[in-house]
Order: sequence, then C-alpha cells, then structure tokens
Amino acid sequence: MQHLAYLEQLEQKRLVLTDQLRRSRLAWPGERVDVLAMDDPWRYRIRGEFHVLHQAGSARLGFYRKRTYQTLPIDDCLIHAEPIVRALPAFERAAADPSAARVQALQLTWAPGSHDLLWSPYPPGTADPGFAARAAPLAADLNLNDDSIGMEDDGRQFRVRPEVFVQVNARQRVVLYQRALDLLQLEGSERVVDAYAGIGMLSARLAARSREVICLEESPYAVRLGELNMRLNECGSVRYQRGRVEATLPAVPPPIDALVLDPPRAGCAEAAVRAIRESGAKRIVYISCEPSTLARDLARLCDRGRYTLRAVALVDMFPQTYHIESVVGLELNGSA
Repeated sequence: MQHLAYLEQLEQKRLVLTDQLRRSRLAWPGERVDVLAMDDPWRYRIRGEFHVLHQAGSARLGFYRKRTYQTLPIDDCLIHAEPIVRALPAFERAAADPSAARVQALQLTWAPGSHDLLWSPYPPGTADPGFAARAAPLAADLNLNDDSIGMEDDGRQFRVRPEVFVQVNARQRVVLYQRALDLLQLEGSERVVDAYAGIGMLSARLAARSREVICLEESPYAVRLGELNMRLNECGSVRYQRGRVEATLPAVPPPIDALVLDPPRAGCAEAAVRAIRESGAKRIVYISCEPSTLARDLARLCDRGRYTLRAVALVDMFPQTYHIESVVGLELNGSA
C-alpha cells in the first residue's frame, strides 16, 4: 500500500474492517472504529524473514516476487528496523560459503534498544558451525545469537526464541496492549484467562492488574518460555495450561471475569468458540490480525445474544501493507 498516502491507507483499512463486520451482521455503538496510527510509519519491523538466493560463489537475501517462488534480492526494506537491514550483507557473506548451500531462508529478530540480533536458518539446522563466525566481521556492532535474546516490554524482560511468536511492531505493541487493557477495565480482583498466550508479554501486564491469570497455549516452546518469563518477572499469579483452547478452557473453573483472545490469522476453531461461549466470561477482548476471521468468530460469539460487541479499534501494526490488526471488546448478556 505504499502507493497511498498514510492517512489514506488508514481510511482504506478502516473501510475493510467495517465492511467485514457489517457482512457478518454485527452491530456496535455507532459503528465507530477508533484508528490508532503510528507517528512514524517506517522502520517498525523487528523481525523479518529473508529468502536466500544462492549464486555462483555468492548469495543474496530478499523476498519472493508476488505469487512466485522467485527470490528478488534487496538492498534495503523501509519497514524493517535499521539493525536488521545493516545485518543483511553480513548474512549474505555467511550464506555464500558452499557449506551453507542448504540454507533456504533466514529469520532475523532485533531486540529494540539493544545490539542483540537473533538469527535462525530455514530449514532448521542447515547452517554450518562457522556460519555466524563468517557473518560477525560485517556486523561488528551487533551481538549475533542463534538461541535466544532478551526483549523489554513495559519495564519487564522476556526471553524470545526464533520459533515463538512476537509482535513485529514493538512501538505499536504498547498501543495495542494498552487498548486491550482499557477495554477489560480490570480493577485488581479479577480472574483472567489469556488464550493463545504465547510467551506472556500481555499476560504479565494482565497480572499486574488482576488477581489471577490462567494462560492457555498450545506450543510447547511458548509454554516453556512463558513459564520462564513469568518467573523472571516475578509474576506469581500466572500459571500456564498447555493445550488447545477448546481442550483447556472447559477445565478452568468459574468464575472467569475476563478472557483475552489473540489467535493466529485463521482465528478460533469452531470448538474453541463453543468453549468460549460456554465459559461465561463476563468480558472478552479479541485481538485479531485478519478481519474476515474476526468477523466470523464475533458472529458466532454474539449469536442468539450471548455476547454484545461494545467497541472496535484498528491498531495499525503493519503500515505500508494491507494487513489489518484490530482489537474489540465484548460483554456477556446476563439473560442469554
């Protein structure tokens, strides 16, 4: 969407989100969509995935051309953080060695405010033992790590590994999580369920404002890191339950005062939506990166008046792209 001025990008995204909700016959107060924009909509991505184009005696990093598996080499990408861009020549040098011929792609993650860069090859394990050593001389200002790095959020430190999800826009992550907390209206005595909890960045914020947080997470990697992060940040009121939401949520005893959902792009499984409806959670905040699956799930949650959609916000996590992040608030209807 870089051909559009930033304000027009925001308007087009608002229209898409509104249209998806209307198509699912959803109603909310005034059909108002709060749009939370970036002050500077560039250089925001702290994680990137770059495909490797192996050539005779050299290698280039880049992206696939649209609708192809043909790698287009790049020298810069204006939505990625500068430390990631600066590191590209170093990793091209490392990938050029014949011993790295099996490396098809590289994931790079930068910890904002630090010199730490996390790198990971795809397929896993294809980088030879000397890969990082070849890259290091051209990235002397960066600490190259292939295991984990520390990342700050809201004054807390979190361990991050390549295989776990992180919000790629750290600046807007603050905005997103604050809007989620505003919608929850926690007073300190609530029991909260954080579904699709990941490594616990939002969970820690919830713990500071509630009595108890139960994290539901399917990924064993995220659960292990999440439990570690809760110990590191002394969040003693948080506990993890490993498994799918539809399997773990029914085992959480009532009452559930608030429920947070942050599923992947595909949204919630139908069985998960049933479990959420049956949980009796008084308030729900749903964070979504795909308007179509958000609208589908909201329609199921609001079916027969079980929940009412109270507020909708668009948090622009992905400027210059068509991707849309939103956060909505729902309330349980007592008679439903």
